[in-house]
Amino acid sequence: MKLWQRYLLRKIGGTFCFFLSCLFVGYVLVDLSIHGLKLAARTNLLWYYVYQFAAHLTLFSSLTFLLASLKVLLDLNGHLEFVALQTGTLSAKKLLLPFFWAAGALTLVCYANEQWFAPNAIVQKKQASLHVVSLDDKSDLVYQRFDPVNQELVDVFWVRTSGDIWHMKTLSLKPVPTGHGVDHLVRTKQLEKTECFEHRVFSELPQITESPFIPLEHRPISLLWKQAIKPNARSHLHSKLMMPLLPVLTLLVIAPFALTFSRKKRAGVFVALSLFGFVTLTTLCESLLILGENQVLPPLVAIWTPVWLILVLAMPRFARL
Repeated sequence: MKLWQRYLLRKIGGTFCFFLSCLFVGYVLVDLSIHGLKLAARTNLLWYYVYQFAAHLTLFSSLTFLLASLKVLLDLNGHLEFVALQTGTLSAKKLLLPFFWAAGALTLVCYANEQWFAPNAIVQKKQASLHVVSLDDKSDLVYQRFDPVNQELVDVFWVRTSGDIWHMKTLSLKPVPTGHGVDHLVRTKQLEKTECFEHRVFSELPQITESPFIPLEHRPISLLWKQAIKPNARSHLHSKLMMPLLPVLTLLVIAPFALTFSRKKRAGVFVALSLFGFVTLTTLCESLLILGENQVLPPLVAIWTPVWLILVLAMPRFARL
């Protein structure tokens, strides 16, 4: 690796780490100010925020890379360092190679995180809403929340028919479905409790795995790939494949403008417009994900439309560098 490439990589890496630290510290302070009393009861606050960092890594890293790239590109252009490097017969595209290496490495890290780390970073919260899963025998499981660590459902109703209902405080899924604090409710003239058990093995319960109880946004890429026959799973799969590409896409957009030398260039306005564009893009991606989930648009079209728009609009100007 050449000296100028190492120089640029050091500047990008140092600026990226600084901005990422500031961004995450700001997130922690805001989160503590809002949920401080609830978090005070947690035994390991450090691991809580490690999980939070993994869960939001794609967004944090993309925004941080945008800020770091803007800082480094504008500084190099303002100090005429790019002009000095170009006098050595280096083209602008070649000078951007270290930036694309960094963006590519960040994309791979985000893919690895979405596959192995983010799915395990689910923060369990008590929710007032109920969740329903339809089973193969036409019965329903109604539960309040799923605990992926202990592989169990909390506050569960197994509704076999309108007159045959099992209620459990918890239902462990592995190794075999086992209810704890079980009541059997049978309808005669009204629902009456006919049996109660401290523990009961539900061998008659249709075979189930934990995957239906894990929200789609928390499932790894490999699991979503297997379930891609369903439109909602396919939408989240495309989203998890597209979002880590944001560092590369933002670099394609901002590089031609950041490297343009002009005495009238207003760096503050350019940075503000870049941040506004990033927020607009991420909001658009979330909106299109909802459209894909609800089959308003095909998932492939919904999720990848922003990427094609960016390539169509940004590539001609980037090609002229």
